[in-house]
Amino acid sequence: MKLEWDTSELNRLSVDLSGAPGRVQRKAPKVFARGAFEIKKRIERAASGHDYLPDLDRHVGYSKLGDLEYEIGFNKVGQGSLGNIAVYGSINNAPVMESPAMLARPESREIERHLGDAGEESVLGDGR
Repeated sequence: MKLEWDTSELNRLSVDLSGAPGRVQRKAPKVFARGAFEIKKRIERAASGHDYLPDLDRHVGYSKLGDLEYEIGFNKVGQGSLGNIAVYGSINNAPVMESPAMLARPESREIERHLGDAGEESVLGDGR
């Protein structure tokens, strides 16, 4: 008695799955770029509307350091150099805004979710 199985679909699946890491790697930089932009916008909103620092929100910036690495915060020029006082206060002034790290937390969860979606799409396809 001889048994045979058609494994052609399994072979195609293994070839398709071997390309999944590359598909995720191509999508990840876009996810991180969008996340960095959204974090910058959150910090700008938190830095706006302060009576004694009316231009603080104009001094929020971000720099791309690598494919998946960004530096986001106050540019140390103009009122941006007072960003630490706005966040942490001083001996004479209370803080007037949340720290950028706390403001980034909700968006970091979104970045994780989008990376997870990219991974799922890379393995299962866009049609799921």
